[in-house]
Amino acid sequence: MSEQRVARDLPHLIDLARRVDEQFEGVDVSVVDGVVMMSPVAPAYYRTQHEITWQLGDQVGDMVLGEIEFTHPAWSRKCSPDVVVWHGDDQDEAPYDAEEIDLAVEIVSPSSVENDYVIKPRAYGLAGIPAALVLDPYTRAWTIMTGPSPHGYAERRTGPYGKLLDIDCGRLTVQVNTEGLPVAKQWQLREAWPAHRLDPTTVE
Repeated sequence: MSEQRVARDLPHLIDLARRVDEQFEGVDVSVVDGVVMMSPVAPAYYRTQHEITWQLGDQVGDMVLGEIEFTHPAWSRKCSPDVVVWHGDDQDEAPYDAEEIDLAVEIVSPSSVENDYVIKPRAYGLAGIPAALVLDPYTRAWTIMTGPSPHGYAERRTGPYGKLLDIDCGRLTVQVNTEGLPVAKQWQLREAWPAHRLDPTTVE
């Protein structure tokens, strides 16, 4: 399938993959060269989630949560970050207010590249969340996004695993050590994702 056709059909394929992902637990639903594929979720995802929850929890205690629903008036659908640092009141009714998130963390799977690098950060910036962190076990890279705006985030920094990150979350600063974070299996590793999967003009 040509890159032009993949780019044209990508929003529809992403929507299909998202709907399938909502119906099946424990599987990774991915769009590869214009084809929707399903496979078991990689252990690196869960291990990364556990490690980051532990690191952040050691600094801010029970302000760290994982995979709960948040909403915002400007969003068309709810979002569930993989890990959040949150200053809200857990006595409130779910879904919770996204404006009370200090940091949203996303952990990349092959099916979630567009969501984690483009779609969710766009929503997080729109909601005024001070910072977003993307951890990618497949490219072994981190991305920090800051400077929330109506169009996403104004600033983006990225680099390879191995660095201690200081993340300014507005009300507080947290650290994330990326040295030794879990990575995908050797045959799954890659230098980068295809550019059309990271391009905001082709991902809606």
